[in-house]
Amino acid sequence: MNKAYMYMNKLRAYFIYSKPQVWWLLVFIGLIGSILAINSFKSYLIILLLVALVANMTGSMGAEGLTNYIDRDMDSIMERTRNRPLPSGEISEKGAFLFGIILSLFSIFILLIFKRYLAALFMFLGLFDNVFIYSYLLKRRTPYSIILGGFSGAFPVLIGWYTVTDRFSWIPFILFFLVMFWIPVHVWSLAYKYRDDYYRAGVPMLPVVYSDRKTAVSISLSSMLLILFSVIPYFLGFFNYLYLLVILILSVPIVIYSVNFIKKPTKKASMRLFIYTAPYLTFVFFIVMIIHIIEIIK
Repeated sequence: MNKAYMYMNKLRAYFIYSKPQVWWLLVFIGLIGSILAINSFKSYLIILLLVALVANMTGSMGAEGLTNYIDRDMDSIMERTRNRPLPSGEISEKGAFLFGIILSLFSIFILLIFKRYLAALFMFLGLFDNVFIYSYLLKRRTPYSIILGGFSGAFPVLIGWYTVTDRFSWIPFILFFLVMFWIPVHVWSLAYKYRDDYYRAGVPMLPVVYSDRKTAVSISLSSMLLILFSVIPYFLGFFNYLYLLVILILSVPIVIYSVNFIKKPTKKASMRLFIYTAPYLTFVFFIVMIIHIIEIIK
C-alpha cells in the first residue's frame, strides 16, 4: 500500500511537471487541425486523428519537460515557480531530463511509423524551436524570445492537419499565425504582473526591459493582430457570416481592454486582458470545429 501510494505520488509529480495547464490547449488546437482536415468519419481517418492526438500530447509533454529542465535554476528563484516538482525536489534532474527526451522522441517516432513524414518534420521543428531556440538560446537573452518561441506553440495545428491529410490548404496556416499572435498577448500580459519575479531571475521579458507604455502598446498590437487573423478565414471564404459575427462579438472586449491598458498601464489592466484572452483561442477553435462538423454532417 505504501509503495503504491509512493508510485502514484511520483506519477502525479511527473504529470504536474509536464504542465497540463499548458499542453491541453496545444493538444486541443492540434485536434481541431485534424478535424478540419477530414471530410468524413471513415475509420482510417479517425485512426490518423488519434495518432495526431497522441503525437501532439506526448510532444507537448516532452517539450514542457525539457524546457522545465533547462529553466530549473530560474524556477528555483522565482516565487511563482519555486514549488514546481523539479525545483522543489519531488523529481530528480535525471528523471526530469529522461521524461522530456523519451516523450519527445516518441512523438516523432509514432508519426514516422504511420508514414506521416511532413507531420514528423513539423513536430521536430516545434520541439527544436521550443527547447533549443526559445528556452536555451533566447529566453535569457532577448525580450522578443516569445515571438520566435511562438512557432512551437502553433505547430500542433499543422501536425494535426498533416497527420490526417497531405492536401494543401491555407486554413491551417492561418490558424498557425492566429496562435502565434495569441501567445505574446498571453505570455506578456501575465509577465507584466510578475515582472519583479522575472527581474530577480535575470529573465529579460518585455515588461522587465521596457517601460509600462511601450509594453502596453506591444501587447495591444499583438491583440489587434490576433483579431485580424481571427477574421481572415471569413474573408477567404472558409467560414460563413455566423463565424464572423461571433468573432467580432468576442473581439470587442479585447479592443476595450487593450485601449484601457495603453491609457493606464497597471497590473490590474494587464490581468484583465490576460484573463479575457486566455480562453479566447479555445473559443475560436471550438467555433471552427462546430462549423466544420456541421458541414461534414450536411
